[in-house]
Amino acid sequence: MNKKPILILGVGNTIQMDDGIGVHVVDEMSKNPLPQNTELFDGGTLGYDLLGAIEGRKKIIVIDAVKGQHSPGTLYKFSPEDVPSENNYDSLHQLGIIEAIRLAGLQNKAPDQTVIIGVEPEIIDWGLSLTDTVKKKIPRIIDMVMDEINITTKTISPNISNN
Repeated sequence: MNKKPILILGVGNTIQMDDGIGVHVVDEMSKNPLPQNTELFDGGTLGYDLLGAIEGRKKIIVIDAVKGQHSPGTLYKFSPEDVPSENNYDSLHQLGIIEAIRLAGLQNKAPDQTVIIGVEPEIIDWGLSLTDTVKKKIPRIIDMVMDEINITTKTISPNISNN
C-alpha cells in the first residue's frame, strides 16, 4: 500500500461522549475533498496497533480529547515531545498513541513531524453524542488541521494542489 505523506488520525471512544471527538472530526472531514497528499484514519481506541498506520509518514496530525485541566472546549496544539514520559494517562488510546510514535522513532520509522490537536472534554461518560460545547469546536479543529496540512504541503511540494 502506498501511504500518503500526511495522515490525519482521529482517536477516541465514540461511546464515551466527548472522548470520541477525534473520530467525529475525521468523520466530518471525510465529507469534503482533501489535498491529494493527505488521508484520514479512524484510529478509534487502537493504541500500539496504530504503529503500521503512522510509520513512514511525513506528518501525522492526531485529534483527540485531552484533559489539560482547563475549561471544556479549550483547544490545545502540541507535539509528543511535550508529553513527559512519566505522564499519567486517562485512557489506553492516549498511552498507545504516544508510545506508538515513540516506538516508531526507535525503529527509525517515525513521522518527520507529529502534531496533536486536542480539545478539553466536558463529559466523558456513556453516551453516543458529543456535548454541545465540544461539538461546536469541530469547525475550528478542522481549520487547525487544514492549517497544518497547508504548512506541510508547502514544504514537501509547492506544486501540490489543495483541491
